[in-house]
Amino acid sequence: RETLGSPVKIVAPMVDMSELAWRDLSRYYGADLCYTPMFHSQHFATSANYRAENFTTNAGDRPLIVQFCANDPDMILKAAKLVEDQCDAVDLNLGCPQGIARRGHYGAFLQDDWDLIERIISLLHKELAVPVTAKIRVFDVVER
Repeated sequence: RETLGSPVKIVAPMVDMSELAWRDLSRYYGADLCYTPMFHSQHFATSANYRAENFTTNAGDRPLIVQFCANDPDMILKAAKLVEDQCDAVDLNLGCPQGIARRGHYGAFLQDDWDLIERIISLLHKELAVPVTAKIRVFDVVER
């Protein structure tokens, strides 16, 4: 609560819409908190070009939550460490329903592996200086 305050107007992550210009515009019109688009943690952690092409921020872009998709605790930690001083929280995407998420075993499809989710979130919580959140997809059946 101390880090993020009590935001009321939150701009959730959207594919091809949550880049800096959209976040700046959203804040101009009253958004209290914004998310980045979902970044692929492996690409983010290993490619300076990917980071340069996809992640930008500025002093007015706060509070900011950086969202990653991941299925490897060490890889998402490496990616998150690259942004922890430029954001107010890191989010694990557990909601993406797209086919690419199924093939990559991330997003909503990671919810089939709760032990892995626990390992990812626990590691991030232990190692990061910012809070960790998770965006989830609610399924029709409780078993998922």
